[in-house]
Amino acid sequence: MRILITILIYSLFISISYASEYKLEKVIDNLTKPWGMSFINDNELFLTQKTGEILKINLKTKEVINFEHNLKVVQPHWQAGMLDILYSNEEIFVSYTEDIGNDKKWCKWFSSWCDSYTSTSIARGLIQDNELVSLNNIFQSQPPLADNIHWGSRLMIKDDLLYASVGERAQGSVTQDPTNHIGKIIRINRDGSAPKDNPYSSEPNWLPEVFQVGLRNPQGMALNSNDSSIYITNHGPKGGDFFGEVVKGTNYGWMDVAWGGTNYDGSIIGDGSAWKEGLLKPIYRWIPSIAVSDMVFYKGNIFPELKDKVILTSLKAQRLISLDFNDGKASNETVLIEGMGRLRDVEQNDSGEIFVIIDDNNSGIWKLVKK
Repeated sequence: MRILITILIYSLFISISYASEYKLEKVIDNLTKPWGMSFINDNELFLTQKTGEILKINLKTKEVINFEHNLKVVQPHWQAGMLDILYSNEEIFVSYTEDIGNDKKWCKWFSSWCDSYTSTSIARGLIQDNELVSLNNIFQSQPPLADNIHWGSRLMIKDDLLYASVGERAQGSVTQDPTNHIGKIIRINRDGSAPKDNPYSSEPNWLPEVFQVGLRNPQGMALNSNDSSIYITNHGPKGGDFFGEVVKGTNYGWMDVAWGGTNYDGSIIGDGSAWKEGLLKPIYRWIPSIAVSDMVFYKGNIFPELKDKVILTSLKAQRLISLDFNDGKASNETVLIEGMGRLRDVEQNDSGEIFVIIDDNNSGIWKLVKK
């Protein structure tokens, strides 16, 4: 009953409008399950594909460079594979599902009997003369697990520190435990070491990279230059997707609370509360879930009507969405694009052009334009 009341109250106060003046124009073809993008300049970007590729793409000439690497990327199935990418000061950072293997001696003969353990890992490499060199791991989430869902994972740099989201791998309330990285935001230096001012760095048994706890599957992250804060999106279960802030040492509560969602069979999570005292409260929620993915705070002039709005992608609902965001409050949800496919990532270049990718075997890069 409490969940039903929560959903009804939420529905009363949330209205969605639909814009009719936008469309998506394809600019690059022949991509397979693209996951993340990071612009170098207006016409060039780096892109990852879940199948393991790290690509450099020129949107103007259509040239595509495939960088070779030796990362142990799990072959994509459902959510696994090469994940996000971030370009910064001639370096790239990539997050990915790393194949850790297993320690059962007979697995090399009977591999179908063995569980492969994986982690959300991050590697750093240097771009020199159009080549990727010295791509090596700087972070590996602990502990490695056999469950094959909910890796996260987005990357963001602020003040020369790297923030990354790690999913909870279907482990539930272990997100509350800072002796693991599961269901956390981690913050590390560019070399992978933990900053001394991280909230749990002084506790001897807690992992020093942990910055924020209590998340389920955070797949979006963006810096808002207006307030110099980092924000995330997070997948709830059946309902309860949210947009919220990354705040040092705070807890979003999974799975003591489910932000208004329920289990997929309809049963309640915890005592059915959407939020409890002492937890960080999401800024904006979606009930039912839309599978909210990545986002940007729009800063360009090409679409003045979108200035300073949050632009978000949705997988399940197949939408590109805008939200007004002022004084820590989000409102006026508007659907800019709908029905084009599972929108995975959205990015803007320095000129203010907006680009999206779709999680599909026959995909590409699309640019948002006026009709």
